[in-house]
Amino acid sequence: MQEIDITKRLKYLEERVSMFNNIIESIDSTTRLSVNDIKEDLNNIKRDINELKEDINNIEIKLKAITDQLSLFATTDQLKTITSMMDYINPFDFVTKKEVEKIIDKKLREYFDELYNNDNK
Repeated sequence: MQEIDITKRLKYLEERVSMFNNIIESIDSTTRLSVNDIKEDLNNIKRDINELKEDINNIEIKLKAITDQLSLFATTDQLKTITSMMDYINPFDFVTKKEVEKIIDKKLREYFDELYNNDNK
C-alpha cells in the first residue's frame, strides 16, 4: 500500500512539475513578447525624439534668420514719423497728370467761352 502511495505522490509531483514548467514557459513567452514590444516602443520614441530635435533645430535656424532681419524693420518712432508725414502730405489729395490736363482744358474752354460770349455782346 505504501508503494502505491509513493507512486501516486510521485505522479502527482511530476504533474505539478510539468504544470509549473508550462506556467514558466508561458510567462517566459509573454515576457519575451513584452520585451520586444517595449524595445519597439523605445525605438519609436527615439525616432520621434530625433525628429523633434531636427524640428527644434530648424526652428532655431529660422528664428535666428528672423532675428538677423529685425534690424531692417522700422522702429516705432520711425513708423510714427512716417505716419505724421503721410498725414501732412496726404497723398490721397494728389491728382494725376490726366486729371490736371482735364481741369486745365475745362478752365480754358470756360475762359474762351466767356471771352467769346463777351465779344458777341
